[in-house]
Amino acid sequence: MEIQYHGANAVKFTTKKSSLIVDVVSDISDNKLDFKKNNIILATQEAYKPKIVSDEQFLIDSPGEFEFEEFSVKGIPAQPHTSSSGDNSATIYKITVQDTTVAILGNITSKLSEEQQEAINRIDIVIVPVGGNGYTLDPLDASNMVREIEPKLVIPVHYTEDGLDYSIPQGSVEEFTKELGAPVSEEVVDKFKIKALPEQMTVQIINKS
Repeated sequence: MEIQYHGANAVKFTTKKSSLIVDVVSDISDNKLDFKKNNIILATQEAYKPKIVSDEQFLIDSPGEFEFEEFSVKGIPAQPHTSSSGDNSATIYKITVQDTTVAILGNITSKLSEEQQEAINRIDIVIVPVGGNGYTLDPLDASNMVREIEPKLVIPVHYTEDGLDYSIPQGSVEEFTKELGAPVSEEVVDKFKIKALPEQMTVQIINKS
């Protein structure tokens, strides 16, 4: 399996048989993401859901448990980062594929509840937005949440990068890695191929495709 990063919270997982993509709609200017060839589409919030999907595609945009080809997906209700208490209109996703578990956190509030932690349970890889400025988790909150989950691999998303024009300016990925204090892989890749997970928590930077 390989993982690609497309800016904002958009991440794509590809196996030999199928593919899954997260949050194909974003607030990045001129970021037109072609999702028509992906089998499964996940949306962590209503705003990130495409208006139209084909009959061959499987859209998941809510809590629940889903199975599609190689992917098992659990949606867990969560409070959006910018919403008031009691609004659980966002969704955290736990994805299981090829014996690897991945948590997609999205733009959620800065503290996991006990119920959310139990639902997430054991995780190999966490994909977490880190740009902050009131729009996503900031480096401190993102680091604290990652430490709660204790994954082997951390993939940061939604940070400032050349060529990305966010409606709200985002912080740098370096701010997050400094705050987390975990080792950062020396190899920055365009596509991350999962072979063996590191023994200790490690940050992997993936260039935007």
